[in-house]
Amino acid sequence: MILVFEKEQVERALSAAATEVLETMFFASVDEADGTAARGVGDERIGVQIAFQGACCGCLSLSLEAQAVQSLAAGFLGEEQEPQQEESGAVMAELANMVCGALLSRLARKAIFRLDRPVLLASPAVGRGWIEKELLLDEGLLRLAFSFDHTAVSG
Repeated sequence: MILVFEKEQVERALSAAATEVLETMFFASVDEADGTAARGVGDERIGVQIAFQGACCGCLSLSLEAQAVQSLAAGFLGEEQEPQQEESGAVMAELANMVCGALLSRLARKAIFRLDRPVLLASPAVGRGWIEKELLLDEGLLRLAFSFDHTAVSG
């Protein structure tokens, strides 16, 4: 089975999946970045990437300022004090896992996928993707890049 998606369909699904996960699991406020958001060029970021295989193949990368990750991790873990650095990395990996799963479920509800273990990026700048999205959280700017294998896309 070959799945074909239109770019606008994937963009909407990515925004909806990330927003749903962030709001329900991390208690974060989410808005679409309009291009005027602060770019955080000098900020330390934590990046993670997750690949998937199945009805189609691809990967999702995301990054967020380290201080914002601490805030998200505290909300997710239910802790009042800031989590340790390794906990923050684990929470970013779980965020990538949940967003990727939610996105694939929205795009192909009956298809079967295998998600690889999320990998923290040594260079946390999110790579280029077929779909690139920025979401503005109260805590900072979340950058997402999503790509399919070239046989899975159209338009």
